[in-house]
Amino acid sequence: MLRHTSVLVSLVRLIDRLPWLPEPPKRLRGHPKTYSDRLIVKAFGIMIIRRLYTIYALLAFLDQDDPLTQQLRPLLCEQGRFPSRRTRERRLAALPQSLPGLIGCIGRHLVTLLQPWARQGRAVACDSTPLATGGGVWHKKHRDQGVIPHTSIDTEAGWSQSGWHGWWYGWKLPLAVTVGALWSPLAAELTVANRGDNEAAPLLREHLPEEVRYVLGDTHSNTPELQQECHRRGWEWVATRRGP
Repeated sequence: MLRHTSVLVSLVRLIDRLPWLPEPPKRLRGHPKTYSDRLIVKAFGIMIIRRLYTIYALLAFLDQDDPLTQQLRPLLCEQGRFPSRRTRERRLAALPQSLPGLIGCIGRHLVTLLQPWARQGRAVACDSTPLATGGGVWHKKHRDQGVIPHTSIDTEAGWSQSGWHGWWYGWKLPLAVTVGALWSPLAAELTVANRGDNEAAPLLREHLPEEVRYVLGDTHSNTPELQQECHRRGWEWVATRRGP
């Protein structure tokens, strides 16, 4: 038996205590959810920490008869029910749509609790991080011909280029984070790789707290429209610009 609760079990239990996005007031289509998104995120967290890349691997891990899995299995049930493999696969595939909103929700909650701007400047940095796909790339010549060389290719992703990463195929995760001793996300979005940062920036700014006074950006998001909006909201816009 485990003498102490493991870090993994503690992290899974912590998810039950975090704030969560409210459910939509009305579902327009499909059956109502049998299991909450929170339950799916707990399983997803275990997969990340234990490096389990499929639901098969997760279930095989939970099927082991040891003290750790004996503590984890009850945490992955709701109302005495354990989701089936197909349910987990389906819900996990739909999870990226809600994860960006959840990242911002939890990050803003941490900022409220920890007060990182109590003694430091109230600044926010906006940038995006690349998320390359793992199932191969869809080259332009094949895209133009409507040919999908392999079923693992994500046909909804796009191409992008940066000075740091070069050419890459996939998605972007634009983020707005606090600047200072604590780096916490305040807002996040998921976009295709070829969508400009200046298009995603307005979506991030909608969720910034009132305490914000400085917004840091880069050349790609330095547009007159953004400068005007920051001025209207009382923010100081700080960013590099093109040219010497």
